[in-house]
Amino acid sequence: MQQGTSKRDEIIRVGAALIHARGYNATGLQEILDRASVPKGSFYFYFRSKEEFGVEIIDHFASIVGGIFSRHLRNGSIAPLRRLEELFRFFEGYYKKQEFAGGCPIGNLSLEMADASERLRTKLAAVIREIIGTITACLQEGVGDGSLRPDLDAAGTAEFIFHAFEGALLHMKVAKSVEPLRAFRKHVFRYIGRREGEPQQQGGS
Repeated sequence: MQQGTSKRDEIIRVGAALIHARGYNATGLQEILDRASVPKGSFYFYFRSKEEFGVEIIDHFASIVGGIFSRHLRNGSIAPLRRLEELFRFFEGYYKKQEFAGGCPIGNLSLEMADASERLRTKLAAVIREIIGTITACLQEGVGDGSLRPDLDAAGTAEFIFHAFEGALLHMKVAKSVEPLRAFRKHVFRYIGRREGEPQQQGGS
């Protein structure tokens, strides 16, 4: 059982790396299995269908991307506004090291999978909702401690931030530059911050 589980995880790991580099439709099962040293006939021992494999790939990337958002935005040791700042600076540094290639795997899979399978579309939608929920919770904390605009619609703004971030990543890949991410960060923080003259709320009041 342990050996089977390990090999299954290896197929997912290898498949995820290839899919992130080339895309879901451009990556063949045979190449994934060859690199994972698995006979083609054994694929259906580990996965009932290619669609089930797609679900596992989404879960793999959701764990990575969702984990990055959670580690930064749920870090109660620093202020909510600073959490957001550090999150997006992290992404700027990461993609610069990657020479602006790859982009967001969840965004990439959404472009390829959403129209191909209702099951995969539903799975991706759930992952995106969870990420947006993490952003929402951080924004709510910021409104509560007075560091963000008191009239800020946290849920709606979280959706806007996620959508704008995905758009900035697409432009980053085309421009081969960090500037779209910097512009995104600049305008997001200009929008969510307290406006001059607004009184700061007292936390716990």
